[in-house]
Amino acid sequence: MSDALTGLLSRDAFNEQARQAINSGITGLAVVWFNLDNFKMFNSRFGFERGDEILKEIALILDAIFSRDKYKNNLLARFSDDNFVVLTNWSYVEINVDRVQEYLYSLHEDVTLRLRAGIYFPSENEDVRRACDRAKLACDTIRRNYSISSCMFHDEMSREFRLQQYILNNLNSAMKQNKIGVLYQPIVKLSSGKVCETEALARWNTSGTEYGIITPGHFIPTLEKYREIYKLDIFIIQQVCRDYNSRKKRGLPLVPVSINLSRLDFELCDIISEIEKSVVLNDIPRNMLNIEITESVKDEDVTVLNLGIEKFRALGYEVWMDDFGSGYSSLNVLKDYDFDTIKFDMKFLHGFDINKSEKAKYIMTSNLSMARLMGMKALAEGVETREQFEYLTSIGFDKAQGYYFGKPMTLDEIFELERGVEI
Repeated sequence: MSDALTGLLSRDAFNEQARQAINSGITGLAVVWFNLDNFKMFNSRFGFERGDEILKEIALILDAIFSRDKYKNNLLARFSDDNFVVLTNWSYVEINVDRVQEYLYSLHEDVTLRLRAGIYFPSENEDVRRACDRAKLACDTIRRNYSISSCMFHDEMSREFRLQQYILNNLNSAMKQNKIGVLYQPIVKLSSGKVCETEALARWNTSGTEYGIITPGHFIPTLEKYREIYKLDIFIIQQVCRDYNSRKKRGLPLVPVSINLSRLDFELCDIISEIEKSVVLNDIPRNMLNIEITESVKDEDVTVLNLGIEKFRALGYEVWMDDFGSGYSSLNVLKDYDFDTIKFDMKFLHGFDINKSEKAKYIMTSNLSMARLMGMKALAEGVETREQFEYLTSIGFDKAQGYYFGKPMTLDEIFELERGVEI
């Protein structure tokens, strides 16, 4: 049975023939999963007919490079849309994968077409579906890495895959069972050295499982990738508002808190309405809740995100840009959006001695001056040393946060810090 468009094997036919090959005792086999980047966007721009022509061209390229005349055990298939799979000899697999990409580039110099590849070496009698899944997993790991076009599977990928599946399968139950909680990191006013605000940060405790504490660096990218991030963000917003209300009812002091939103929140739900519901329910002044949006917004988000930012500011919230300097489009983001505060990511100066490097000083002072000229306040995050603290104070930063001032903690612990709180 063959694929109607390309004439290659269908998924079912490939699985059956590959199973026979893997189980026959043939050694030195490799499964290669190919995926064409941004194929949906290509179809939208050039039309489905042109897209079909590209797919047929790729099939011809694969057939020429992985020809059964050269390698008798080779199998070529189109699994779905822009996904192709090859069973071949491992000896020349990397060279041949590179040749596929080079051939595709040479045919389409006017259009950037990138064919990513994941490579897996199955063991004898291994399930062919498992082998294909692992090749695909290797391919997926380089989705956003444009410096390489192929990747070989390794065991750590399996753990990452299992962790991703755990996150997706357990998000709802973790929120219901309060296994996901909120901690607060102090934000310090540099002129006084006292805490003036906090940032709410999510923490996921999976004690009793192999994962222990899952860090935001794992669960946030996963939830964004699978477009589930809005569920977490709404949950955190509700928890922050309840924490605020609890202290308010007890007559305890409070400072403004910032909450992090993903750009996807503006697409996947009515995030403004969700925040407003929690704010009204818990009787929170809007000037006590700041909205942080990461720098990694993209050009196509300009209209939707700008409308959201304008609505937030019109309602009385401050909107901050998080992680300035860590992404690829810092200046474009400043040009396209109106923010009240910019959070400068100190990680982009990693490796510099802030007191000795003139380049580091120039970067910081120039960006600070730019923020000032645009009417924005400046906050430095990721501050870890006294030298950084003193330097940022000397050049006029308003606020800072980082482990030098305190790790994420409970709200009660914030107000017990020796440095004090500026109400």
